Amino acid sequence: MISELSSKKNTILNKILILGNGYIGNYLNNYLTIQGHAVKILDSSDLNYHDRRILWRELIADYDPTLVINCSGFTGRPNIDEAETKKEQCWYLNVTSPMQCAELCKKAGKHYIHIGSGCIYTDYDKEYTEDDVPNFGLFNNESSFYSKTKHAFELMTIHLPIKIIRIRMPITGLNDSRSYLSKIKKYTKLIDYTNSKTYIPDLCIFVNKLITNPKTQWTDQDIYNVVNPEPLDTKSLAKIMNSFGEGNPEWEFVPIENIPIIAGRSNCVLNNEKAMKIHNMRSEKEILQEVLNG
Repeated sequence: MISELSSKKNTILNKILILGNGYIGNYLNNYLTIQGHAVKILDSSDLNYHDRRILWRELIADYDPTLVINCSGFTGRPNIDEAETKKEQCWYLNVTSPMQCAELCKKAGKHYIHIGSGCIYTDYDKEYTEDDVPNFGLFNNESSFYSKTKHAFELMTIHLPIKIIRIRMPITGLNDSRSYLSKIKKYTKLIDYTNSKTYIPDLCIFVNKLITNPKTQWTDQDIYNVVNPEPLDTKSLAKIMNSFGEGNPEWEFVPIENIPIIAGRSNCVLNNEKAMKIHNMRSEKEILQEVLNG
C-alpha cells in the first residue's frame, strides 16, 4: 500500500500530486483532501508538467509526492471528433506525456495512477473485463483516434507498475458541463445504446480505498473498470430524467447514421467485478435518482 492508516488525528495519509486541474482532477482533489491526504493539483498552464525535465526537477524531485494521479489528457471539445484533426496533439497528451510521467515515477519510486478510458471496446458480445483485448483501439479501422491513443497507452506501459482506472461517460450534477447528464440535455437528437457510465463520487471513493488498502500491490500494471453496475440504455435514462422534469422536450431518438459525427463511437458494457471488490458501487439507476433529487 502507499502508507499505513494512522490513528493519530490530523496525520497526513499520503502526499499526492494531481496532474490536471479539470473536471475529474478537481473532484479527486476535494475528496482526497477531506480524507486526510495532502494534495497538490496543477494545471499545465501553471507549470508545464508535460516537459520531462520540469516534471522531474520541480515536481517529482522537489515536491516529492508519494503518489501521482494523472487526470490530464486530450478529450476534445466539444467531443472526440476534434482528435481526428489534431492527431499529433492527441497522441502527445494521451500517450507520450503520461507515459514519460509513469516512467519517471518508476525511476523515483513513486506510485502512479492514470485515469484512462473504457472507450476501447465496442459491441455487446459480452461484458468486457480488464483482461479482454480491446476491439476498438489500435487494430480497428473504425475506431476513433482518441480510442486508439487510450489503447496505445495501455500497451506501451504494460511493463510499468502503474494503476490504470478506466472510466466511461462520467456522471455528476446537471451543473457540470462535462457531466454526461448535462451533455445529453443539450442535445435534441439521441441514439439508444446501453453504455457503462462512471459516477465520479464513486470514482473518488474507489481511488481513496485503493491507495489506503494495505493489500494493494504496486509491482505490475494493474487495470480497473470503474463503472457503475446495471447500466441503463439511453431511452430509460431519458425517461427517468423526464420524470424529474430535467429532460429535454425536443429529444428525438434517431439512428446513429443521422448524427453528424466524424469518428466512430464506442458502445459497450464493461465488467466491473474487479473494481466492486474494492468499492461496492450502486446501480446507475440509484445514483441517477440521487443526482436528480439534488
